[in-house]
This record gives sequence, structure tokens and C-alpha cells, in this order.
Amino acid sequence: MSRIVYLGFPTGAVSGGQKVILRHVEALRELGFDAVYWRRADNVLPTWLDHKAPVEADTPFRPDDILVLPTDAPNAMEAVATRLPNRALLFCQNQYSLLNIGLAPANRFPAERAPDFIVPGPLIARSIQRLFPRARVEVIPCFADERIFVPGAERRHAVATVPRKRPGEMNMVRNYLRQVHPRHAELPWIPIEGATEAQIAGIFGASTLCLSLSRFESVGMTPLEAMACGCVVAGFTGIGGWDFATPQNGFWAPEDDVEAAGEALARAADLVLTGGPALSSMLEAGRATAEQWSYARFRTALEEVWMRLAPEARLRDGPLD
Repeated sequence: MSRIVYLGFPTGAVSGGQKVILRHVEALRELGFDAVYWRRADNVLPTWLDHKAPVEADTPFRPDDILVLPTDAPNAMEAVATRLPNRALLFCQNQYSLLNIGLAPANRFPAERAPDFIVPGPLIARSIQRLFPRARVEVIPCFADERIFVPGAERRHAVATVPRKRPGEMNMVRNYLRQVHPRHAELPWIPIEGATEAQIAGIFGASTLCLSLSRFESVGMTPLEAMACGCVVAGFTGIGGWDFATPQNGFWAPEDDVEAAGEALARAADLVLTGGPALSSMLEAGRATAEQWSYARFRTALEEVWMRLAPEARLRDGPLD
């Protein structure tokens, strides 16, 4: 009987990609699929999120294992393409990383073993289809986990932001806001770095504003998670955010335009202070957007896709653990 083996190469650092891989395995097990997370023994498992995915370290692959390879792991892709007979799928969570380091090994698979792709959203699906016109591309959407990301009981007027991909831009937007819009000069800022998933949810749930510093995203979960927590979001879409960003659910700026992002954040802060129907409307639009990218929808898509890809890996109609 086939197993579904997701390969991960975690470093211990906060990584949305590793979180999604673990959530795939965890949910597949709950749905009755024989799925595991595989890593090298020297990899460092994430400690910043709780999960129930079974983990194997350096165990030999079985001949009938279906290997799900992250496209930001070129050495693993090369090894499976050229030295292993297993059926493989490519899990591409970022088309820009694929263009940077993953195209060559992805092209090494022989025609008779050409891999299918799994991607987290429509925009990246279109990118992969352009790059690999003959490939089968399955969308299993990423998600703002409504089990974790919820509005807090108390909220203060502050800007929560995750600066990992744009630390310089965060400083520029903050300085612009203070210089050009002094009414917001004393607005507290909460840069989120090295936090657990639960801590991130708590900060968003207790803040009025989120500055989105998304960059080169396939979708971009951070602004969706902030919307789910009831923040007014302003900033960059990271390109992948085009899948969900609208004038109704946030104040969006062109990529890299820090002055426009500063203006967007000023409008968001003004809206929070003014309140009323306009604020309620934007918060509701954000909530509805996050709902479109929910864990429940992810789980439904996960089941449907894997029933197409490998129904033989489903051992029962219910949890395995």
C-alpha cells in the first residue's frame, strides 16, 4: 500500500512553508491517509508551532512511497529525479524560489516520470502552468487557521507587523508615517520576530493594525491571518496577495513603494480612529476574505486532491492516530 511521504528540510527557524507541509501531513492522517513527514537526522524540527504529524528521520524510502518534494530543496529533487524510481510530486509553495533554484532539478525528471505539482493558490498555479505546460497542477489552498487566528478579547491601537522579508521597508514606512503624519507619531509598533504561531495570533488579535510586508509571495498568509484576527491591513501584497487583496479588505500599496505604503497605513490608522460604518465594513470584508482561505476549505481541497492523486493511500475513512 502506498504511503504519502512529504519531505521537509527544517532549520528550526520560523517558516510558513514548513508549517504548511506539517499541516498537510497532519490533516491527511486525520482523513485516513497514510502520510508522514520525512527529514534528515541533522534537520531541526520547528518548535514554534504545535502539530501532530508523524515524523521520520533518515528512514529508507519504500519502493511504493509517493514522495512529495519541496521545490526549494534542489538537491533532494535532483536525487529523486536521477537516482530513485519512486513516483514524485513537486510541492511548489513559491514560484520565485522555483525560478531561482528549482527549475534545473525539476527539469531532470524523465518524461515517463514527469511529476505533478501541488500549489497553494490560483496565481501560482497559473505560473507553474506557464513554466510546465504539460504538467498537472493541483491547488490545495494555504489558509489562515481559524482554530488559532481569532480576534482577541481586548485590543489596543498599534501596528503589528512581521518584518522578516522587508526589515528596511518597515523602518522606512514607520519613519515616513511619523514625519508626514505626525498625528500618528506616537502609534506603537510591534515587530513580530521569532514568535510562536500562538504568539503571532495573540499579537494580531490584540492589535488594530497590520502592516503587510509581504514580498515575492505565492499567496502570502500573514495579511490573511491578520484579517482573521480583526486587524485593518495596509501595505504590500507581495504579488501573490493579488489572489485576495481588494480595496474593500485593505489599503494596498504598489510593490516597493514605501511612501505609498506609509500613506496606506495612515489611511488605515485614520479609519480605526474614526470608526463607524466604514470601519465595520472593512473589518467584515477582511473577515470574509480570511474565511475564503480557511482551514476548513483547505481540508476539503486536500481530501479531494489526494483522492484524485492517490486514493490507494487512504487506509480508512477517519483518523489513523
